[in-house]
Amino acid sequence: MRVNSEKQAEDELWNLLAKEIEEDSTALASSQSSIHPLVKFGLGCAFLGHAAILLSVPPVIRGKGAPYLPTSSKNIESMFRALRNLPSIKKRIDMKQDIQFVDLGSGDGRVVFRAAREQLFHRSLGYEINPVLHGFASVRRAIQPKYWRNTNFHMQDLWKINLSHSHVVAVYGLHPIMDRLGQKMANELPNGAVVVSNVFTIPGWTPISICKEDANIHFYSIPESVETLSKRNNSMQQKDKTS
Repeated sequence: MRVNSEKQAEDELWNLLAKEIEEDSTALASSQSSIHPLVKFGLGCAFLGHAAILLSVPPVIRGKGAPYLPTSSKNIESMFRALRNLPSIKKRIDMKQDIQFVDLGSGDGRVVFRAAREQLFHRSLGYEINPVLHGFASVRRAIQPKYWRNTNFHMQDLWKINLSHSHVVAVYGLHPIMDRLGQKMANELPNGAVVVSNVFTIPGWTPISICKEDANIHFYSIPESVETLSKRNNSMQQKDKTS
């Protein structure tokens, strides 16, 4: 049932992406040089928005990323409310330990900015390979001084990021990349780190919590969530040796 649910969610994401591209084409076809400058400005902004979506397609085709589909405000609200109640996060807060938040595929930066407003994290970082989205998030940060101290954005391939100093990692990836991404996080994240995955599960990992208020948000903890996977792999290796 979980596989069918994830396949349905993935199909819905691709349908939404196709709809965005179609709307972009329609808007460009209907534009004329005689329209009002304000309308042109609006169309230009719309075009940039759709360009951001289009530029997110190549990494998907290469199996290295996910299309740009922004996380809804309700999902963001649910995610951070649940994060506050996780024992490992509460413990770090009580002990006044620094917590670094990382959003892999940060898009327009909305999750990173919300993380900064939560005042839970000493640093909130966003990594995005799409230049339009990275530029949008960077401009927003530049014009809002309150974000200068505790946020930053990097235009970087998520597979080249060092996660060894990250304590909370958020990801909204499609199913085809989740297995490989799970292996990367299991190898690099420190003990006590929390992974938040929107909609799609991490194959072989056991969630410590699932929030189903608005959409499936899966919470994982290192090493607890990957111990089952490690035991399964060790068991398989032992069987191979004895066979």
